[in-house]
Amino acid sequence: RGGEVYAACVASDGRLGMVASKYFAGLAPIGWKVVSADSQEANSPASYAIDGNPNTIWQTRLTADLALPHQLTVDMGSPHRIAGFTYLPRQDGSHNGVVENYRFETSVHGHDWITNVDSGRFGNIQNNSELQEVPFAPVSARFFRFTALKELGTNGWTSAAEISVLPAESEAGR
Repeated sequence: RGGEVYAACVASDGRLGMVASKYFAGLAPIGWKVVSADSQEANSPASYAIDGNPNTIWQTRLTADLALPHQLTVDMGSPHRIAGFTYLPRQDGSHNGVVENYRFETSVHGHDWITNVDSGRFGNIQNNSELQEVPFAPVSARFFRFTALKELGTNGWTSAAEISVLPAESEAGR
């Protein structure tokens, strides 16, 4: 369900040693599946955007499908109460396909979509490849659709290391 995990080393005499923490945003993509993507490279499929591995990416085809928008639709397997989404740009230092403007939609049944963010923008994404969190009013959804409206550059590609959803307060406390 997301949150921060702390770990510490405890010496044999009980003294606390080094402490580390790691923040996990969004719901874990357990049981999720991509139900549609308008484009994907064979070696960078859309499923990489929800595999939990920030070192893999969904990349649209590099030699075709160069017209935006590009979109990815995910079935989370069961309904969740969500209040936002996350987007992690590719982490390899390249800006190819990094999304700048986006739309985010949700659905309970995979049709009759609700537009949660009509046209949002990741501010300073060119200089900030960190996780982007976008809150919105809580909704119940089983499906979500992320649409890239504009990317950095002019090549028409889209990429994402990870896309997830943020649980609403009631969902986070479960």
